[in-house]
Amino acid sequence: MAKTLDETRLLQFKKNLSNCVNVKSKVFYNKELILSYSPIKKKIGFITEGKANIVKTDKEGNTTIMRDLKENDIFSNLFFQETEDEIYIISNGETKVIFIDYYNIIKNCNQNCPFHNSIVLTLFDLLIEDNKQQNEKIELLSKRTVEDKILFFLKQRMNKNNIFKVTTSYKAIAEYLFVDRSNLMRELKKMEEKGLIEKHEKTIKIKS
Repeated sequence: MAKTLDETRLLQFKKNLSNCVNVKSKVFYNKELILSYSPIKKKIGFITEGKANIVKTDKEGNTTIMRDLKENDIFSNLFFQETEDEIYIISNGETKVIFIDYYNIIKNCNQNCPFHNSIVLTLFDLLIEDNKQQNEKIELLSKRTVEDKILFFLKQRMNKNNIFKVTTSYKAIAEYLFVDRSNLMRELKKMEEKGLIEKHEKTIKIKS
């Protein structure tokens, strides 16, 4: 799912953020815990450099990467649910994060700065976008077959002509779908043979 915020707005957000609210910056190294569930401490994180993963571990110890996070992505334990599964965020290599306290950001700015409202609006737009992506991933994981996962993925991203433009590698798409690349390519070939899609090097058309 593509981001709805343009680069100019994101750059302005990063520039003004530390001037308006109390924030903390921290650098995490590979596989360090960034954030976990807390019913009390509601935190919002904004990645300024690097990558991270939202991870779920069930009571049997099985670990699943729910989502990949990258520069300019936002995350929060506001949307973590208290379940038997453990949900947390870990760094993927060196990662720089700005932390924002939820209760701080919703208060009026003590400095009455002119860009506070802009920061709050951008922040909540980012949180809404993040929540949409989490919901998409949950629905994706509920699909029972690889074919169903592929069709769901394509339909979320196709244009008005039912065409999905491949702007990343098939390996990256396979990782997002939790399948290996060879399995993805095999399923795409089967779907093409069944007449569900038309596949070219950089486009996939979903046939109605």
